[in-house]
Amino acid sequence: MRKGIGLFIVFSSILHLYGQQDSLIERKSQKEQPFLFEASYIGDSYFNAVGGLRTGIGYMGMGNLKIGFDTEKARWWKGGKFFINAASIHGKSLSGNFSGDLQVASNIDAGTHAYLHELWFQQEFEKISFTVGLQDLNADFVATENGTEFINSSFGVPPVLSGNIPVPIFPLTGLGISATWNISNTFCWQTAVFDGYQTPFEKNPYNLCWNISKDEGIFLITEFHSNIRIHNLDGTYKTGYFYHSGLRKFDAESQNKTYLIRPNNGFYVLIDQTLMHNEAANRKIGLFVQAAFCPNKGIAYSHYFGLGANYYGIFNKKGKDVLGLAAAHVKLDITNHKHETALELFYKWHFNKNISIQPDMQYIINPSLTEMLLKNTLVCLLRLHINL
Repeated sequence: MRKGIGLFIVFSSILHLYGQQDSLIERKSQKEQPFLFEASYIGDSYFNAVGGLRTGIGYMGMGNLKIGFDTEKARWWKGGKFFINAASIHGKSLSGNFSGDLQVASNIDAGTHAYLHELWFQQEFEKISFTVGLQDLNADFVATENGTEFINSSFGVPPVLSGNIPVPIFPLTGLGISATWNISNTFCWQTAVFDGYQTPFEKNPYNLCWNISKDEGIFLITEFHSNIRIHNLDGTYKTGYFYHSGLRKFDAESQNKTYLIRPNNGFYVLIDQTLMHNEAANRKIGLFVQAAFCPNKGIAYSHYFGLGANYYGIFNKKGKDVLGLAAAHVKLDITNHKHETALELFYKWHFNKNISIQPDMQYIINPSLTEMLLKNTLVCLLRLHINL
């Protein structure tokens, strides 16, 4: 496996160097083609230095192959897009075998699978767009621009959503219909309805088993965006609501259907705010805030709070690097643990637009994957990201 990863890196580097020799005319011609091809690979080398389940080293990786088709560029009709995203993930789980944290220290930690991640069609009109098919919720919902730079999973979708109810996010996406309405230049509303349950990999190894049943319920989400400039600094403020109608199963003893997951709902607020932007020096500081709350009883996570900041261009005059610091705190309600808190510090360097490397450290307070009390853990990661 390591040999294959090494070959992938070498091959990707050769392709990148070859691509740099393309003329401007060739690149322009490629952009005008109706088909879009993109390949990427993320590799996480990690070391659990202290605490958790046990110390040790390991490796996880994720490859993606994406194909898009634009109907307008194909001269079919305006505003139509088809998209396919195939994924391959592999490696030994960091959280499951070493760090023992519930929030999941790496956002590519998901076992070993090769499967279909996305398959959808989108139709855009003047201010409204509709998307139908196999979708990743986090591609459009519950996302902060500054939070996506971090590796810990909670800075993507807070565990108040991902831990309490089945939601269509990595690694198992789901069938759904979503809509976006750009009401004005500063205000946007988007909403979606998804199948309420994603069939596990054990029965759905390639994510091609799409079983829609009323017993699986539905998942609804709606989100409002507001773009605000404060002292000429850009900010995006989001608020959202989600609801799951519950998941039922047949009970042989009572001969009735009982709730495996009861109806559940909650709220969240997301903020991305630029604090400083020096365009001449390619430097910027961005702040992000996440807050999520679920009022229901008998759930695993009642509320979550995340806070972090990124400094872009801190050392590199071309703005190709970023330094980030953030904290994620979740309150636990149905275990012996009261909370779990993750602190993350990283530095990311972009060699070019296709290749980046990211050393990352996380200190996890009260890792809570198991019922037994675990010592606080220190995780060190080195992420390589290649995009072609």
